Amino acid sequence: MNDANNDIGLRERLSQNFQRFTKAEKAVANYMLINFDRLAFETAASIAETVGVSQMTVGRFLRTLGYQGLNELKGDLRNEIDSGPVLVSNRLERIRDTSEEAGNWDSFELEVNGLQSAYELRGTPVWSKAVKTISGATQVHVAGFQTIRGIASSFAERLTYLRDGVHQQDGCDGTFAEVFAGNEADRCIVLFEMRRYTRLSHALLSAAVEDGVSIVLICDSHCYWARDYTDIVLPLRTDSRLFWDSQAPFSCATGLLLDDIIAHLGDAVSDRLNRMRKLQDRFDAFQD
Repeated sequence: MNDANNDIGLRERLSQNFQRFTKAEKAVANYMLINFDRLAFETAASIAETVGVSQMTVGRFLRTLGYQGLNELKGDLRNEIDSGPVLVSNRLERIRDTSEEAGNWDSFELEVNGLQSAYELRGTPVWSKAVKTISGATQVHVAGFQTIRGIASSFAERLTYLRDGVHQQDGCDGTFAEVFAGNEADRCIVLFEMRRYTRLSHALLSAAVEDGVSIVLICDSHCYWARDYTDIVLPLRTDSRLFWDSQAPFSCATGLLLDDIIAHLGDAVSDRLNRMRKLQDRFDAFQD
């Protein structure tokens, strides 16, 4: 490996150089970052097939990083990779053995894998940064378009119970005036995205970068362009054997995020909840 790369680990090199990679290289780099703990079990062919590039592209990218091949990279990973927990317990094997529709369990394992990806993010530096950004911003604008819109809406509505200044953005006004027309200096956009990706997401994020708005991007693990806009990226594994990719990891991640935001906000949450309860009583919002 090149001596220039010896002083920092692979994870840091991928993150630091991400903006300079080509589109195909970003796709490979993103896959490597998301699946870092499993790279030791990958081959150039398996990475290429999963990402949707040629094996030659993977090889060229490894040489760009200073490696002659994947075996050399794996040797460098020994001090960076921690052994992960077993994904599915023996109980699952017992259930599978007695199932009359064993084919359904392939999708089940992928769903569990997706939920695990949310829990793996919790407590990481980027997760902590996301919690602090969402908790500390004066105005939080939550967006998600097309099929992910429902997840964004649910997150925004629950976050409103914890703090003020939360707004859901759907882009229907054609301007996103609530985000960009005001004078608030400390704004944050929380964007949910999964493929097929929308042009509106790119337009919104480009404007946010130009205006200096903080961005938290919660996306699927295939979203190679996420780091073009922000370093606060929470990628989730959403692969499924079903017709649609799974949104379960998004629901799981938002639940975990809200809990950590509550912990970060502390006593302010109690005050907010008391005000919300009074409003519920005033408008007789809920039935006993």
